[in-house]
Amino acid sequence: MDESILLVMVKQYADRFGITFSSAHLDDEDKKQRLVALMQEALSGKRGPITDADLEQ
Repeated sequence: MDESILLVMVKQYADRFGITFSSAHLDDEDKKQRLVALMQEALSGKRGPITDADLEQ
């Protein structure tokens, strides 16, 4: 994923929910992919805020 798109998505998520997960997860490629999917779901209204526990599953 293009980093500029990721930054826009994180900003939109943060504006809506605040930051509710550790940004360190963005350094792990597998967790980053999971995080992107969860952010898309949250921004589309399919789920609530993301927590670190969501990324440990």
